[in-house]
Amino acid sequence: MRKFILSSIILALITCHMGFTWSLPRIEVPQASVVYDVNGEAIKGLGEQNRINIELSEMPDYFIKAIIAVEDKNFYQHHGIDMAGIFRAIYVNIRERKIVEGGSTITQQTAKNLFLSNERTFLRKFKELFYALELERQYSKDEILTMYCNTIYFGQGAYGIEVAARTFFGKSARDLSLAESALLAGIPRWPSNYDPYINPEAAKKRQLVVLQRMQEEGYIDQESKARAAEEKLQYEKTTYIKGEAPYFIALVKDYLSKKYGEQMIYQGGLKVYTSLDLYMQRAANQALQSGLEAYDPNLQAALVAVDSGNGGIRALIGGRDYASSTFNRVFSKRQPGSTFKPFMYSLALYSGFTAADKIMCEEVEYELPNGDIYRPSDYGKEPYHWREFTLKEAVMKSDNVVAVRVNSILGPTAAASYAEKFGFSNIQPVLSLPLGASEVRPIDMALAYAVFANRGLYSNANYILKVTDRNGKVLEENRPQQRRVIGEDNAYIITNILEGVLEAGGTGAHLRNVFGDRIAAGKTGTTDEFKDAWFVGFTPRISCAVWVGYDKNRDVNISGGVIAGPIWANFIEGASRRLAEGDFYRPDNIRLLNICLDSGLVASESCPRQVEMAFVEGSEPEDICYEHREENEGSLDDGIFPWWQSWSP
Repeated sequence: MRKFILSSIILALITCHMGFTWSLPRIEVPQASVVYDVNGEAIKGLGEQNRINIELSEMPDYFIKAIIAVEDKNFYQHHGIDMAGIFRAIYVNIRERKIVEGGSTITQQTAKNLFLSNERTFLRKFKELFYALELERQYSKDEILTMYCNTIYFGQGAYGIEVAARTFFGKSARDLSLAESALLAGIPRWPSNYDPYINPEAAKKRQLVVLQRMQEEGYIDQESKARAAEEKLQYEKTTYIKGEAPYFIALVKDYLSKKYGEQMIYQGGLKVYTSLDLYMQRAANQALQSGLEAYDPNLQAALVAVDSGNGGIRALIGGRDYASSTFNRVFSKRQPGSTFKPFMYSLALYSGFTAADKIMCEEVEYELPNGDIYRPSDYGKEPYHWREFTLKEAVMKSDNVVAVRVNSILGPTAAASYAEKFGFSNIQPVLSLPLGASEVRPIDMALAYAVFANRGLYSNANYILKVTDRNGKVLEENRPQQRRVIGEDNAYIITNILEGVLEAGGTGAHLRNVFGDRIAAGKTGTTDEFKDAWFVGFTPRISCAVWVGYDKNRDVNISGGVIAGPIWANFIEGASRRLAEGDFYRPDNIRLLNICLDSGLVASESCPRQVEMAFVEGSEPEDICYEHREENEGSLDDGIFPWWQSWSP
């Protein structure tokens, strides 16, 4: 009795002293960080990873009784401190000369969760006591219990009962059974040890302890305890990251975790403003789902769309199903096939070629440095066309032989170095470079194609625009970083060439049935043995890359135009609905002429195969096609220019 009185006096003196020097901090229940899209709409997913605060009335009665029974049976009787438990803990700690036992009430644990660290010191413990008394003075028991149930840690990144229920059982807290409630109530005492995924036997033993405590306190009867103990629990571990953009949220989370730490993500209430456009993301989700539903469920895909003007990621899908595979294929290297040709042709323009220059498609062989013989060929029944192609038609038809011949003229080393200006790395200087010999990432392809839409400027990928703390203080703000890669005229001419791919005679002409008359340009791509299928293309506002293939490099046996192209087209059609219409920027020094594909000269009315081509002023053909010219038709130099021709003034 003497010890009890003396200890009470000492504790009272300490508490009084603390009362003069400390005040209860402002209560800030830990908040999950919120991620917003570019339009300010909250992206669902990150909050479900850690904490969702709910009211006490939304919690199952079984769980409330279980947590009281096992953590603080006198919760509704004491005033924040259970003196018997405190004295027991003081005795043990003095004996051991360190903090080994807490004797903490639910109120004390709440105070610790809200205001204090986990350090095991006497000073921290005294603060905990004081804050507990203040909590009891300022808040009701139900309010304190609500705070506690929303802040306790259950392991697996789950804070609070609502997220714990979703994490372990795939359901809301309100739907928990007695058996499930008892298991969860037992975890907070030692989350790593009682985690049912890591240590199911220990979790089960702890559940039985909780059920026994509940019976002892009169919350359940023997029969209910027995049924709950025998119930076979069905664990349904949910992915931490859900919602409409799981791969994107995972990317954001990884960034925030490295820079601010997971505790700040889960508890700091960060507001993260990103470049994602949820409207476009939904269009991407729909396009990918519908585009793959008829194919092998093991077939994978990736889609990434960036703002052509600033590199902001507008939509991102790293795989067919995040729940099955969290691997983000947007950042995985694969061979791009013919989608790599535009970069080599950009060098050709820079080197003096024009879109109307003609190259022969015929059998040709090259001796490689190792002595091997390389013979490029085209897809289809006939490996060679045995005729000349203008450069634009060669791209439209995706002719491989012409591409390799142009690369041999330019020099593979020069072509590889030039391609790396577009953001690629480790490009191999080989003759087959324009056929996709070097592996690249979908994100890099989307950014590289955006150069053509953005007047020759390359933008680094960006997805975090701004981060603020819970009070609105700006922690970081990021702006696009751009550099010039090619000239505006070069960018426009390549764009004009790639527009032809989507017109009559191009390998992507069939996609017009999907996205109609929208202004767009792009390129199909299929690797050797059909292991990778691609379509990369852009509008004046969006650049998008789509890859389809198997993770283990199995043959897809489908060309890029057949499987990747429709996914791209459906995305463009859906994503562009709310975007303002516009055309690609055309520099003042660009002339547009209809060119005969047979002669490479200015087309006459009689030319059966003609297509619009772009030229830097002064580089355009001057003569009208002589192969199909009528007697009354002259040349441009004659001052006779047919009315059907057009060019920039």
